[in-house]
Amino acid sequence: MGHVIQKECTRCGTCCAKGGPALHREDLVRLEKGAFGRKDLVTFRRGELMRDQITGELVPLDEEIVKLRGRDTQTWTCCFLNVVDHLCFIYADRPAECRALDCWNPEEITAMYDKDRVTRADILGEDSGLAELILVHEEKCGYVTLERLAAAFDTDASARETFIEAVRFDMAFRAVVQEKASIPANELEFFFGRTLADTAHMFGLRVRMTDHGPVVERETASAA
Repeated sequence: MGHVIQKECTRCGTCCAKGGPALHREDLVRLEKGAFGRKDLVTFRRGELMRDQITGELVPLDEEIVKLRGRDTQTWTCCFLNVVDHLCFIYADRPAECRALDCWNPEEITAMYDKDRVTRADILGEDSGLAELILVHEEKCGYVTLERLAAAFDTDASARETFIEAVRFDMAFRAVVQEKASIPANELEFFFGRTLADTAHMFGLRVRMTDHGPVVERETASAA
Protein backbone atom coordinates (compact mmCIF):
# COMPACT_ATOMS: atom_id res chain seq x y z
CA MET A 1 0.00 0.00 0.00
CA GLY A 2 1.21 3.49 -0.77
CA HIS A 3 1.95 6.01 1.95
CA VAL A 4 -0.97 8.36 2.59
CA ILE A 5 0.13 12.01 2.56
CA GLN A 6 -1.66 14.03 5.22
CA LYS A 7 -3.37 17.14 3.86
CA GLU A 8 -5.69 18.18 6.68
CA CYS A 9 -6.02 18.20 10.45
CA THR A 10 -7.07 14.86 11.91
CA ARG A 11 -7.92 16.39 15.32
CA CYS A 12 -5.45 14.20 17.16
CA GLY A 13 -4.73 17.00 19.65
CA THR A 14 -0.96 16.40 19.61
CA CYS A 15 -0.02 20.00 18.84
CA CYS A 16 -2.30 21.31 21.62
CA ALA A 17 -0.84 18.80 24.10
CA LYS A 18 2.66 20.16 23.47
CA GLY A 19 1.72 23.55 24.90
CA GLY A 20 -0.36 26.64 24.27
CA PRO A 21 0.68 29.09 21.56
CA ALA A 22 2.65 32.28 22.12
CA LEU A 23 0.67 35.43 21.35
CA HIS A 24 1.48 37.74 18.45
CA ARG A 25 0.36 41.29 17.74
CA GLU A 26 -2.60 40.17 15.68
CA ASP A 27 -3.85 38.32 18.77
CA LEU A 28 -4.28 41.55 20.75
CA VAL A 29 -7.68 42.08 19.15
CA ARG A 30 -8.74 38.61 20.31
CA LEU A 31 -7.59 39.46 23.82
CA GLU A 32 -9.47 42.76 23.72
CA LYS A 33 -12.71 41.09 22.62
CA GLY A 34 -12.46 38.63 25.50
CA ALA A 35 -11.80 35.40 23.61
CA PHE A 36 -9.29 34.76 26.38
CA GLY A 37 -8.07 36.83 29.32
CA ARG A 38 -5.10 37.36 31.60
CA LYS A 39 -6.11 34.37 33.70
CA ASP A 40 -5.56 32.20 30.63
CA LEU A 41 -2.02 33.49 30.05
CA VAL A 42 1.43 32.75 31.41
CA THR A 43 4.56 34.79 30.79
CA PHE A 44 7.92 33.18 30.12
CA ARG A 45 10.49 35.80 31.02
CA ARG A 46 13.73 36.80 29.31
CA GLY A 47 16.46 34.32 30.15
CA GLU A 48 14.02 31.57 31.15
CA LEU A 49 14.68 28.13 29.70
CA MET A 50 11.99 27.01 27.31
CA ARG A 51 11.66 24.32 24.68
CA ASP A 52 11.56 25.76 21.18
CA GLN A 53 8.53 24.20 19.50
CA ILE A 54 10.19 24.36 16.09
CA THR A 55 13.65 22.94 16.90
CA GLY A 56 12.71 21.00 20.03
CA GLU A 57 15.75 22.44 21.83
CA LEU A 58 15.69 23.79 25.39
CA VAL A 59 17.02 27.35 25.11
CA PRO A 60 17.02 30.56 27.20
CA LEU A 61 14.63 33.17 25.82
CA ASP A 62 16.15 36.28 24.27
CA GLU A 63 12.92 38.15 24.95
CA GLU A 64 9.86 37.35 27.02
CA ILE A 65 6.83 35.72 25.47
CA VAL A 66 3.22 35.44 26.61
CA LYS A 67 1.48 32.11 26.00
CA LEU A 68 -1.85 30.45 26.63
CA ARG A 69 -1.31 28.49 29.85
CA GLY A 70 -1.46 24.76 30.37
CA ARG A 71 -4.51 23.00 31.81
CA ASP A 72 -2.76 22.49 35.16
CA THR A 73 0.69 22.42 36.76
CA GLN A 74 1.29 18.82 35.68
CA THR A 75 0.93 19.24 31.91
CA TRP A 76 1.64 21.73 29.14
CA THR A 77 -1.61 20.82 27.34
CA CYS A 78 -3.33 24.05 26.24
CA CYS A 79 -6.08 25.12 28.62
CA PHE A 80 -8.53 25.48 25.73
CA LEU A 81 -8.22 21.91 24.46
CA ASN A 82 -11.28 19.75 25.12
CA VAL A 83 -9.45 16.54 25.99
CA VAL A 84 -12.59 14.45 25.42
CA ASP A 85 -13.06 15.13 21.71
CA HIS A 86 -9.80 17.04 20.98
CA LEU A 87 -11.68 20.14 19.87
CA CYS A 88 -10.70 23.72 20.74
CA PHE A 89 -13.01 25.70 23.00
CA ILE A 90 -12.05 28.97 21.24
CA TYR A 91 -11.53 27.64 17.72
CA ALA A 92 -13.17 30.63 15.99
CA ASP A 93 -10.87 32.98 17.92
CA ARG A 94 -7.80 30.75 18.15
CA PRO A 95 -4.44 32.58 18.20
CA ALA A 96 -2.28 33.21 15.14
CA GLU A 97 0.13 30.34 15.80
CA CYS A 98 -2.76 27.87 15.90
CA ARG A 99 -4.06 29.21 12.60
CA ALA A 100 -0.61 28.95 11.00
CA LEU A 101 0.20 25.45 12.26
CA ASP A 102 -0.24 22.62 9.81
CA CYS A 103 1.70 19.74 11.38
CA TRP A 104 2.18 18.14 7.96
CA ASN A 105 3.59 21.36 6.48
CA PRO A 106 5.36 23.53 9.10
CA GLU A 107 6.62 26.22 6.72
CA GLU A 108 4.06 28.87 7.70
CA ILE A 109 4.44 28.42 11.47
CA THR A 110 8.24 28.34 11.12
CA ALA A 111 8.23 31.62 9.19
CA MET A 112 6.12 33.52 11.74
CA TYR A 113 7.05 31.69 14.96
CA ASP A 114 9.40 34.32 16.45
CA LYS A 115 7.97 37.37 14.65
CA ASP A 116 5.80 40.09 16.24
CA ARG A 117 5.39 38.32 19.56
CA VAL A 118 3.71 40.41 22.25
CA THR A 119 5.03 41.22 25.71
CA ARG A 120 3.28 42.14 28.92
CA ALA A 121 3.93 45.82 28.14
CA ASP A 122 2.13 45.42 24.79
CA ILE A 123 -0.91 44.06 26.61
CA LEU A 124 -0.91 46.47 29.56
CA GLY A 125 0.57 49.59 27.98
CA GLU A 126 4.02 50.84 29.00
CA ASP A 127 2.55 53.69 31.06
CA SER A 128 0.36 51.38 33.10
CA GLY A 129 0.93 51.32 36.85
CA LEU A 130 0.78 47.54 36.63
CA ALA A 131 3.65 47.63 34.14
CA GLU A 132 5.64 49.46 36.80
CA LEU A 133 5.09 46.55 39.18
CA ILE A 134 6.50 44.22 36.54
CA LEU A 135 9.65 46.34 36.29
CA VAL A 136 10.11 46.22 40.06
CA HIS A 137 9.80 42.44 40.02
CA GLU A 138 12.21 42.06 37.08
CA GLU A 139 14.82 44.25 38.77
CA LYS A 140 14.92 41.89 41.75
CA CYS A 141 14.07 38.58 40.09
CA GLY A 142 15.33 38.84 36.51
CA TYR A 143 16.74 35.57 35.17
CA VAL A 144 19.84 37.14 33.65
CA THR A 145 20.95 38.23 37.14
CA LEU A 146 19.81 34.98 38.75
CA GLU A 147 21.85 32.95 36.26
CA ARG A 148 25.00 34.77 37.37
CA LEU A 149 24.15 34.27 41.03
CA ALA A 150 23.37 30.58 40.50
CA ALA A 151 26.73 30.05 38.79
CA ALA A 152 28.45 31.23 42.00
CA PHE A 153 25.96 29.60 44.36
CA ASP A 154 28.38 26.97 45.70
CA THR A 155 31.43 29.20 46.12
CA ASP A 156 30.16 32.67 46.96
CA ALA A 157 28.11 33.12 50.14
CA SER A 158 27.00 36.59 49.04
CA ALA A 159 25.70 35.30 45.70
CA ARG A 160 23.94 32.44 47.47
CA GLU A 161 22.21 34.77 49.93
CA THR A 162 21.20 37.20 47.15
CA PHE A 163 19.61 34.33 45.22
CA ILE A 164 17.72 33.24 48.34
CA GLU A 165 16.59 36.83 48.92
CA ALA A 166 15.22 36.92 45.37
CA VAL A 167 13.18 33.77 46.06
CA ARG A 168 11.80 35.29 49.25
CA PHE A 169 11.05 38.57 47.48
CA ASP A 170 9.24 36.73 44.68
CA MET A 171 6.97 34.97 47.15
CA ALA A 172 6.28 38.07 49.26
CA PHE A 173 5.83 40.39 46.28
CA ARG A 174 3.16 38.22 44.72
CA ALA A 175 1.24 38.10 47.98
CA VAL A 176 1.45 41.87 48.45
CA VAL A 177 0.37 42.84 44.92
CA GLN A 178 -2.46 40.33 45.05
CA GLU A 179 -3.76 42.11 48.13
CA LYS A 180 -2.80 45.75 47.48
CA ALA A 181 -3.21 45.91 43.69
CA SER A 182 -6.22 43.56 43.64
CA ILE A 183 -4.58 41.25 41.13
CA PRO A 184 -6.40 37.89 41.15
CA ALA A 185 -4.28 34.88 42.05
CA ASN A 186 -5.03 33.28 38.68
CA GLU A 187 -3.45 36.26 36.86
CA LEU A 188 -0.14 36.28 38.75
CA GLU A 189 1.63 34.05 36.23
CA PHE A 190 0.75 36.51 33.48
CA PHE A 191 2.08 39.48 35.44
CA PHE A 192 5.20 37.90 36.96
CA GLY A 193 5.70 34.56 35.24
CA ARG A 194 6.15 31.30 37.05
CA THR A 195 7.45 31.45 40.61
CA LEU A 196 11.16 31.10 41.26
CA ALA A 197 10.26 28.09 43.40
CA ASP A 198 8.97 26.48 40.19
CA THR A 199 11.87 27.52 37.94
CA ALA A 200 14.93 27.25 40.21
CA HIS A 201 15.51 23.77 38.79
CA MET A 202 16.76 25.30 35.54
CA PHE A 203 19.80 26.44 37.54
CA GLY A 204 20.22 23.03 39.14
CA LEU A 205 18.64 24.33 42.34
CA ARG A 206 15.50 23.54 44.27
CA VAL A 207 13.40 25.50 46.75
CA ARG A 208 12.29 23.66 49.86
CA MET A 209 9.83 25.19 52.28
CA THR A 210 10.56 25.00 55.99
CA ASP A 211 8.96 26.45 59.13
CA HIS A 212 11.42 29.33 58.79
CA GLY A 213 10.72 30.07 55.15
CA PRO A 214 12.20 28.90 51.84
CA VAL A 215 15.55 27.14 51.66
CA VAL A 216 17.45 27.01 48.36
CA GLU A 217 19.81 24.10 47.77
CA ARG A 218 21.41 22.04 45.02
CA GLU A 219 19.02 19.49 43.56
CA THR A 220 21.51 16.77 44.45
CA ALA A 221 21.55 17.78 48.09
CA SER A 222 19.93 15.43 50.58
CA ALA A 223 16.77 16.66 52.21
CA ALA A 224 17.32 17.71 55.81
